[in-house]
Amino acid sequence: MADFTADQAAVVRIERAEEGRWDLSVISDSGVRMGHGEYLFDAVDDDAAGERAAALDFVRDYGFRFEPDAVVSDGPDAYWAPLLPLDER
Repeated sequence: MADFTADQAAVVRIERAEEGRWDLSVISDSGVRMGHGEYLFDAVDDDAAGERAAALDFVRDYGFRFEPDAVVSDGPDAYWAPLLPLDER
């Protein structure tokens, strides 16, 4: 699915685009957006657990995962986490 190597992908970025939508991006180690998705949700599902689960599903499609406790805030409605290959535990 992805046209980049595992060592190029550095982080997933989770950012509120508008009410009811989070944008999810795979960002390379050089800062290039290499994959993009959206997480649409109802207001009752707008919580940290829901957005992390959606981001984990999103990056899994690219062959990656991240540690939920590694998610870092990057402003009021933006977060990022370093990516790890799926097979690295």
